[in-house]
Amino acid sequence: MALERGRSERLRSELEGRGVEGRELAFAYELSHGVLRRERLLDHVLLGFAKRGLPKDPQQRVALRLGAYQLLFLPNMKPHAAVHETVGLIVHSNRGFANAILRRVAGIVESRAPTSADDVKEVALPGDRTAVLAKALPNDEVKRLAIVHALPNWLARRFAEQHGIGGLRAIAAAASETPGIYLRASRSTELTSLQSELAEDEVEVEATDHKRLLRWTGGSSPFATAAFAAGHFVVQDPTAMRAAEAVPCKPGDTVVDLCAAPGTKTTWLAERVQPDGCVFAYDIDEKRLGRIAENAERLQLTKLIRIVANAAELPVADCVLADVPCSNSGVLGRRVEARRRLEPSTFEELPKVQQELLERALQLTRPGGHTVYSTCSIDREENEAVVEAILASHPNLKLVTTELTLPAKGHHDGGFFAVLHHP
Repeated sequence: MALERGRSERLRSELEGRGVEGRELAFAYELSHGVLRRERLLDHVLLGFAKRGLPKDPQQRVALRLGAYQLLFLPNMKPHAAVHETVGLIVHSNRGFANAILRRVAGIVESRAPTSADDVKEVALPGDRTAVLAKALPNDEVKRLAIVHALPNWLARRFAEQHGIGGLRAIAAAASETPGIYLRASRSTELTSLQSELAEDEVEVEATDHKRLLRWTGGSSPFATAAFAAGHFVVQDPTAMRAAEAVPCKPGDTVVDLCAAPGTKTTWLAERVQPDGCVFAYDIDEKRLGRIAENAERLQLTKLIRIVANAAELPVADCVLADVPCSNSGVLGRRVEARRRLEPSTFEELPKVQQELLERALQLTRPGGHTVYSTCSIDREENEAVVEAILASHPNLKLVTTELTLPAKGHHDGGFFAVLHHP
């Protein structure tokens, strides 16, 4: 059971192996992610009626969560259909129990807004609806937010300590929301032209504050269009785009992308160093290097991107980007499994690796050049603390700028970058 193990990234291949495709595959994939984004709340709601606890059988437990998610978070789903389909997933001897529980869950949904955002007996639902809980939430706001948005208590507390209760509210809301998909137009493509191309294929997009980004809002998939095949755009979140833009490269420069896969930032750097610059793209995961090659070919940037499988072959460069592996704490809505695998020790272990990678990036940067350190984390130990440690051991380095972005529901992911100058 991929969903019970929190491994929804494997769900797509499992479903495809069973012949599920098209809209049904997309719905199943999004449903599975939604359950993980709200797992603690779903269990809390179910436990309000399952007095003896949730079923020990993982298949029954997951089925109940799927049913509760549809009843609570899919306002266009008919309650009787959600109950019927869910009960059908459960072995016959337990269907009566499941039917009774889910019907009671359906009964807590009211067509109105919550009376108060701090009410421990109510939770806001999509479609201007409210769930009136049988089991009250904790009075402590940190614990309450952790349950509603499916965060471990210790992680919610850590966010509150580092970013304040307001920061936690924003982080938690983004962690339980389906993230937006943004399309970055290639430099050879006018944004208005891309918008028209996509409209012809019934892809609905809207403009953003960024001159090269469109937000996909509905209609057909943009990835089945002629514009995608022709390399007129690539997917990139605004926060990730900010980190790539922070690299101060120019036409003719040599750039190293040290942790490059899948190559989205690599292609943006390549567009900026053309016509005669070069981006050396390296990643320790050789399997993922193929993703860089695919993106480079589709965006017609193969002459500007050199994929490197051996780190010893990387040159000294004008600019080096170290977009290092991290906790993914700024992208929990997108990397839904991350909240399950994170432990307090994660923030002790990862910074050691991150500092080593940043040291390697410094060694590859020529005098007068720039090193950019970036993560999709919002944790101080992975961000500011790593940079502070590097500056302490390299007194000649100059910190040009840093930027921390907390995730914002419906707008962008969270992340961090720092620009270092070598005198």
